Amino acid sequence: MREKKTYFLILLALLIAAFHQGLFLHWTNDDAYISYRYAENLRAGKGLVFNHGERVEGFSNFLWVIILAFFNLLGIPALFASKILSFSLSLLLILLIFKTAQAFGLNKFFSCLCALTFSFSSSLAYFAMSGLETIFYTLLLLLGIFLNEKYEKEHDKKSLSLLYGVLLAAGLTRPEGLLFLLVTAAYHILKKIISRKGIQLRYILQIQSLFLFLYAFLILIRYWYYKDLLPNTFYAKPQGTFVEMGYSAFFANFTNALFSGSFLLLPLLFLFSKKSCLKKYLYPLLFCVGQMVFMSYAGDWMAFGRFFIPVLPLVIILSFVLLSFAKVDFEKSRLRGVMKLLCFLFIGIFAGLNAFQTRKALINQDAYPYLVMNSSLLAQTGKWLKQNLPPETALSLRRQGAIPYYSGMKSIDILGLTEKEIARTLYNEKDAIKQNKINAEYILNQRPDVLILFSSESCFDGWMYDQAQPENRFFHIEYLLYQGAIQTGYMVLNSMPFGKNEQMHILVAPGKNLMNLKTSSQRLAEKLLLLRN
Repeated sequence: MREKKTYFLILLALLIAAFHQGLFLHWTNDDAYISYRYAENLRAGKGLVFNHGERVEGFSNFLWVIILAFFNLLGIPALFASKILSFSLSLLLILLIFKTAQAFGLNKFFSCLCALTFSFSSSLAYFAMSGLETIFYTLLLLLGIFLNEKYEKEHDKKSLSLLYGVLLAAGLTRPEGLLFLLVTAAYHILKKIISRKGIQLRYILQIQSLFLFLYAFLILIRYWYYKDLLPNTFYAKPQGTFVEMGYSAFFANFTNALFSGSFLLLPLLFLFSKKSCLKKYLYPLLFCVGQMVFMSYAGDWMAFGRFFIPVLPLVIILSFVLLSFAKVDFEKSRLRGVMKLLCFLFIGIFAGLNAFQTRKALINQDAYPYLVMNSSLLAQTGKWLKQNLPPETALSLRRQGAIPYYSGMKSIDILGLTEKEIARTLYNEKDAIKQNKINAEYILNQRPDVLILFSSESCFDGWMYDQAQPENRFFHIEYLLYQGAIQTGYMVLNSMPFGKNEQMHILVAPGKNLMNLKTSSQRLAEKLLLLRN
C-alpha cells in the first residue's frame, strides 16, 4: 500500500509540473535568443560569436550554448531543443528531489511531499519553457548535493569523482557554479583533516586538482579565443562592491522571489542554531549561503526568482527536514493526522502563492518586464525587419534577443552585453551619467541604419524617457540616443504600443531609403497591438 501511495504522489507531482509548464509553452525569454544566435553561428561555422567577425563572449552559459549547438548540428532548432531538454530535465529534477530527500534521511512520505511541493513552483514552470539554462543548472547543483550525501555515507571514489564532474559542468554552465566547486573542495579538505575517516586525503586532492585543472584549461581557451578571462557580461553588469550593493541587491532578489519560495529561507535559520543540525546539514546549507552571497552581488530584474530557483529544491527539502524533527510515526502515532495537516498546509500555502504568481503573469500583470519574459512581440518585430529591410542593415537596441535573432542582422547592444567597447566603459567609468554619454556617442558614431528604442508611455513627452532619471542607465541612455539621433538627422519611422504601458520607436538613419516602410510598419503596429491584447 505504501508503494502505491509513493508512486501516486510522484506521478501526481510529474503531472502537475507538466500541466503548469504547458501554461508557459509559448513563453520564451528574450535572453535565450542570445544563446540561440551563438549556437547557430557556431553550427554555421562562423565561430562562437554574436555578430559575424566580432569575438565577444556575450553569454554566461557556455555549456548550455554548446549543447544547443550540438542539437543544431543534428538538425534540431535551438528553440525547440531548449524547451524539450528543459522540460525533460524538469521531470528528472522532481525525481531527483525525491531521491535527495531520502538521502537526507526523510521517509518516503516526506520525500514525496518534497517533490510534490516543487511541482507547484511557477519558477519551475516558467524557466522550463524559457529557453534559458536555469533548469539544467538547478539539476546539476542538486545532483552535486545528492552525490555528496552518497559519498559521505559510502566513502566511494566513484561518487567523489562524479561529484566533481557534475560541479565542473555547473561551473561551465553558470559562472557562479565555480563558487560551489571551490566550496566543495574546501569542505572536503577540512572535513578530512578533522575527521580522518574515509578516502585518503591524497586521493581527494588528486581528484580536486584534476577537475580544477580542466576548468583552468578551458579558461585559457576562452582567453585565447576572446582575449578575456571573464565573459563580457561581467563587465557589462557592474553592480558595485558587495558592501555597497549587497543588502539592496539581496533584498531585491529576496522580494522578487518571495512568492517563488524565498520566504522558506527564514525557517532554515533554525538549522544554523542547533549544533547537531549544523553538523549534519552543513554542506547543503553552504550551498544555500553561497547562492545568497551571489544574489547579494547579482541584482536581478526577472520575475519568478531566476537566481533563487537553483537552491529552491534544496530549501524545500530542508524545510521538510524541519517538519520531520517531530519524529512522528505515520502508522502508529496519534499525532500523524496533525503532522499530515501541517504538511499539506505547507504545500497549500506554497501552491497558492505560486498559482497567484502564475495567474498574474498570464494576464500580463506580474511579470516584469513582460516583453522580455515573453518575447513574442519582439520576435514579430525581428521577423518584420527581415522581411522588409536588406540583410546588411545594422541595428542598435538594448533587447538583444529575439529581434537580432529573427532579423539575422548585425546588432549593436546599447547595454554592452554583446558589445565589448560599451561593456568596458560601464566597467571602467563609475559615474553613471558619464557612462551613458560616452556610450550614446559611441553608438551614434557607429551610424546604425536603424535605432530601436523602448519607453514608458507615462514619461516625458508622453513616451520618451525623462532625462531627469540619469541614475537609471536604461532610461537615460535611450533618452540621450533619441536626442542625439534626431539632432543628427535620424527620422522616426513609427512609434507603436508595445506591451503594457510601453512603446517602441523605430528610427532610421539619414540617407536611408526606408521611409517607404511607413505603411508596412503601421501594419506591424496593428499586429503587435492584437498580440499584446
